[in-house]
Amino acid sequence: MDYLFEEGTGRHLLLLHGTGGDETSLVSVARLLDKEATILSFRGAVQEQGMNRFFKRNGLNQFDYQSLDEESDRLLAEIYRLSEEKGIDIADWVIVGYSNGANIAAYFMMERETRLDKAILLHPMSLGHKKSARVLADKNIWLSFGEGDPIVEKAVFEELVTNFREQGANVAVEVTETGHQVAMPELNSAKKWLEEQAWNL
Repeated sequence: MDYLFEEGTGRHLLLLHGTGGDETSLVSVARLLDKEATILSFRGAVQEQGMNRFFKRNGLNQFDYQSLDEESDRLLAEIYRLSEEKGIDIADWVIVGYSNGANIAAYFMMERETRLDKAILLHPMSLGHKKSARVLADKNIWLSFGEGDPIVEKAVFEELVTNFREQGANVAVEVTETGHQVAMPELNSAKKWLEEQAWNL
């Protein structure tokens, strides 16, 4: 998979873009969250009408679950491989995912055994494909939703939040009046949450 890596002296941020983005799309978001961060940012390996994605779909919010499983495993393998290559402990990463990138991150954190345990998920949704009842007490998840979002329905966002909480994850939620775009109010909230976490000490 194509990726960008920038070494810094701050937190370790792992970036997963939305549909049509690439490995540079969330760099400015990462720098706002922590200007000194080490960044590992991936480009989705799936193409949809010339747009990069992390897994296939068959139309708006109609997901290809075989692709979701296969691409989750492929992405996790790359994260582990590059973390070892760069000498970074898997548990040091904070995932920063937007839309499609947030969705695959939420999925593999629920459905795969992984030491990736911290995530900022911007405008994610439940994919309706929950298979495990894995205990997620080690997971710390911040999620955002825009009341004016034309893509993510409130019910499917709330379903994702409920799934995380029922499986024991530590969850924080930020609701704004924005649409599907990433907006400053949610980024300021995410930054505050990131700075307040005990695992930063």
